[in-house]
Amino acid sequence: MVEQYKVLRAKPEDAPELREIALASKGYWNYPAHLMAQWAQTPIITAESIVKDVVYKLGDESTILGWYRLLVDVSPMVLDDLWVLPQFIGKGLGRTLFEHAVGQARAYNAQSFELDADPNAKLFYEKVGCVVVGETLTEWDRKIPRMRYSLK
Repeated sequence: MVEQYKVLRAKPEDAPELREIALASKGYWNYPAHLMAQWAQTPIITAESIVKDVVYKLGDESTILGWYRLLVDVSPMVLDDLWVLPQFIGKGLGRTLFEHAVGQARAYNAQSFELDADPNAKLFYEKVGCVVVGETLTEWDRKIPRMRYSLK
């Protein structure tokens, strides 16, 4: 399944589709409609952030199945987004994107990177080697795991 797709640098014009993938992926976890509507009002991803940050998509020239964004201009580096279309969750695409992000972080000589994990994704991040290092209070006024991946 994953073999037929490539991890490619996202283009600014991909922003609307990446945004829709993030909304669909978060919606997979059956959050209340009012919270999803509130989140949908935020930019999530913009053409400007695709230019500024390290953003990659998984797919081909006409199909995008998932994407991630790595913030490399902060310390510690942050994996700010990692989203996969719901019908592909559990099929290895998230791992492929995560491993690519690890390679990008290494290319920037990072020692580690951190992320705020949706509670539903905590087990995934633990399976790929992340450890909980704290908690973050979200815009939904809930605490979620702050996790770190060591590149040492």
